[in-house]
Amino acid sequence: MACAASEERMMLAEAEGLGGVTLCACGTVHLSVGAVTVRLAPEAFLQAVKMCQQAVQQLTLEGLLQAMSPQVNSTLH
Repeated sequence: MACAASEERMMLAEAEGLGGVTLCACGTVHLSVGAVTVRLAPEAFLQAVKMCQQAVQQLTLEGLLQAMSPQVNSTLH
């Protein structure tokens, strides 16, 4: 996965102020967040996406449970 710095990359996604995802000619996916870039094989990138999706689901579930907590507590008192 050694890519030349001058190698042309295709922008796949970008979030202004956060970072982006590019694909270089050698097939490596570059995930950049701030000053950090992680280079991944496409298969590893897909695994990372699935892992992040699971984390989002957990955060959403925990957020919903926390949002419901005051209502549950008020009905018990």
